[in-house]
Amino acid sequence: MTSKATRREFCRRVAGGMAWAIGGTAGLPWANSRVSNESAKNSDVMDQTRDLADDLLTNPRYAVGAKFRLGQFIQRGADPKDAEAIFRRLTDLEPQRWVEEWTRLAQPWEQQGAGFAAQGKSQEAKEAYQEASMYYGIAKFPVINHPAKKNAYRKCVETYLEAARYFDPPLERVTIPFEGREIIGYLRIPKTAARPPVVIATGGIDVYKEERDTSDLLDAGLAAFSTDMPGNGECPEWYITDAGRTYSAVIDYLEKRDDVDAKRLGIVGRSYGGYWAGKMAYVESKRIRAAVEWGGPVHYTFQEPWLQHLQEDKLYLWPFLDSMVYAHHVKDIAELRGQAPALSLKTQGWLDKPSAPMLVVNGSKDPWITIQDLYLLLESGEPKSARVYPESGHMGAGAETGKLVMNWLKTQLAK
Repeated sequence: MTSKATRREFCRRVAGGMAWAIGGTAGLPWANSRVSNESAKNSDVMDQTRDLADDLLTNPRYAVGAKFRLGQFIQRGADPKDAEAIFRRLTDLEPQRWVEEWTRLAQPWEQQGAGFAAQGKSQEAKEAYQEASMYYGIAKFPVINHPAKKNAYRKCVETYLEAARYFDPPLERVTIPFEGREIIGYLRIPKTAARPPVVIATGGIDVYKEERDTSDLLDAGLAAFSTDMPGNGECPEWYITDAGRTYSAVIDYLEKRDDVDAKRLGIVGRSYGGYWAGKMAYVESKRIRAAVEWGGPVHYTFQEPWLQHLQEDKLYLWPFLDSMVYAHHVKDIAELRGQAPALSLKTQGWLDKPSAPMLVVNGSKDPWITIQDLYLLLESGEPKSARVYPESGHMGAGAETGKLVMNWLKTQLAK
């Protein structure tokens, strides 16, 4: 594989001709570095005893991450008993069986959705299809680096779009030509104002646009254009240095619409996608009015000391570096270690250049994105707004964090 190959070509090759990617942990009790550090200290013991237990929740190799993910999936909407039963049936993370287990929960909801739709029961159809899409999304988790996971993602998209037929305000699936390929985004416009400001929502490494609710933006009176970050979902580019071109193309498109005000344009990048909100604040400093770098990497996360930390992490459940290998489109961890440092905004020379107004948010105990990256942004270039949650993990803490971000965006994008 080479970086010149398109993402869809790569997906087709891996899927064998099949038609056919960190986020959302804020406020969860396990999302802090103390848990991760404790698990890392005991990693040798865990590896030695991995075969002594039968399931994900009791095997020391997986237990810390499995408990975290089980709680996260239940928070997403998975049935607690059904979800726990899957974690107790599985003895490892073999992709085919992982997908089969969660697909068994998705399919009845998909069938119910079709039945309700045929009966004209719009609300019931929407809710059933949303349940199906949620379960298919868990089936493809964390990234689509296996044919079965790619197929699960295809079903996640299909059922999401079936549910979206009943969204209010409506969802418009947008395709934007891009260098012989296409960028896909979901645009929703609140009904409360004519030509409202518009915010590009993107990120992170394992949360795709179908799983990212933009109702917080709509409730704030902002139009939302949700699109996958590079190396994620249906984005045509990988997580490489010049992939920000996709966001510039989205801005070009939004400027041509007469139902949103692209002169009041913001971008929110969550988790690993926070990098792209930060970078585009520099690249498009004249066209972006507000950028939120929400728990994303900048420089130190891409360097060897932190990559070594991530390799020892147990909280993510899967090897975190495997998700990075997929998003960065490299063949293995060794190649990732050679490529990742080039992503640094410091190395690229951006940090002292003019930038759009930027809000930087994270928890100081983030186990996956080092808090050093937030401080580096504050110490460089133009002044920025910031909020650090000293006792929180990845992306900060819960609803308070989201309210902070939405209020800041509303202020920045007001007339």
